[in-house]
Amino acid sequence: AAAGGGRAAAKRQEESRELSEVEKAEQYVRGVQLRYEKERLIEKMEQTVTAFDEAVRNLRRERFRLDGDLQMAHLRMLVLLQELRLLKEFEKRDNTLVAKLDGKREEKADVVAKMADCQEKLAARKAEIDKLNPRQVFAEFGQLVPETNKFHEQLLRLFKKKIKRQKKKVLKEGDEEGEEEEEESDDDDDMSDLDEEEEEEEEEFCPPGCDPALYEQVCELREKRLDQEEVLGEFQKAVEALKKDKESLVKKDKVMDAALKQTEAEIQQFQTFKQQRLNELHVVITLKMHQVRCLVDGKLPPDLSHTIVFTNLGLRRLRERIDELKDEKEDLRKNQKLLRKQHLQLLKSKKVKEARLKELEARARDVQMLKFGQEVDLEVLERMSVNTVAEELKAQLQKLELQNSRELKAWEAQIQQAAAELANVTKQNTEKLERVAELTSAQHRLEKELNGTQSRMVAEVGPSKERMKAEREQLVSLVKLQAREMEALKAEINMLRRKGGHVYTPSVRKTG
Repeated sequence: AAAGGGRAAAKRQEESRELSEVEKAEQYVRGVQLRYEKERLIEKMEQTVTAFDEAVRNLRRERFRLDGDLQMAHLRMLVLLQELRLLKEFEKRDNTLVAKLDGKREEKADVVAKMADCQEKLAARKAEIDKLNPRQVFAEFGQLVPETNKFHEQLLRLFKKKIKRQKKKVLKEGDEEGEEEEEESDDDDDMSDLDEEEEEEEEEFCPPGCDPALYEQVCELREKRLDQEEVLGEFQKAVEALKKDKESLVKKDKVMDAALKQTEAEIQQFQTFKQQRLNELHVVITLKMHQVRCLVDGKLPPDLSHTIVFTNLGLRRLRERIDELKDEKEDLRKNQKLLRKQHLQLLKSKKVKEARLKELEARARDVQMLKFGQEVDLEVLERMSVNTVAEELKAQLQKLELQNSRELKAWEAQIQQAAAELANVTKQNTEKLERVAELTSAQHRLEKELNGTQSRMVAEVGPSKERMKAEREQLVSLVKLQAREMEALKAEINMLRRKGGHVYTPSVRKTG
């Protein structure tokens, strides 16, 4: 304390004494420096306070923004929760439709694959049919038996002849390794050709004078042709079966397409319904104060249920629509003026025509009074009058019906007559065929007897040469006579078969 008191006293003494000029200058500089540092410290302090306040304000704004974002996120979460509930509610139906669509698509793919397989099989069968060349067998026959050969027609009939035989065993594709034996049916053409029926009943034999080796070769060619026809028939049956399968698959494909379209339409309809239900949910949007145009005294109204949210583009279009409606309104007014002018013109024209109509009615009434002495209703008169055009048409129609009825009866009579002639011709044809069969058997019998007689001529002893010669000539003439009768009957049968008419056979003179 004593020391402190001494320093204070020393300080007062230094202050009481006068300062030199240098000390004053130093003291002034020191004061200026201190004031400057003070100002700097105050300015720095103010800057710090301002920065702090700004940071606080920024944090406050950030807090408000985060609070708004949190509230929006919460509201959006509620909306998403409602959408999730709706989607879970529709999930079962949605999965059912998707499974149905996948099933239809799989069926469609299966049908398409089967169609492709059927098309490949059909192409393979057609290729196999193309490989079979029936003309080659006919060409071989033409080379073997040319037209210059005197037995060409007989061997050609033999070559084309259809015979009953057992069908060869055929190994079918896709079946197990086995063979099925069937009988070949000769009713492909329903036995419409009587020549073929006659040939089937006749016994086959080598024509007299023909080379047996040539005959055997022709028979072998016929067997080859029949084998080829059998194979071709089997291929044709397979092709027809494949075509039927293809047609059924095409129909099934069309059904599948219709089912797919229907399923896709159901899915689209369900998606539309689901979107409608989702659109019914309330959503939340954020608006700034300058975007709100329904303020009351600068404040939000208590009820916002009657307000609508527009985008800026929609609002601009509505404003543009106002101008468009003004233009349309102006156009409608112009059209209204034009229509009024037309209406007035039509009214004037109507008055003129009404006056003209009254004048004509008065003249008609005067004419009726002069002619009939009373007024006549023209409509009743027209209804009572006879329509000559209609009557003429009715008469023509009745005439045509009567003419057609007569022609129909005439044609029916001709049909009955033709049917009777057909039955008669068929009966005659049957009789001729029976006669041909009898003559053929008689010819064979006589040929056998003639051959037997010739063989016994050497062994027999006693008959004279003249008697044997006479008997032989008699038998030969009888055979020739029967042959001519057979030719005449065959010619008549062919004529009756082709034309249905009668033929005059040459007269046959019996000798001996």
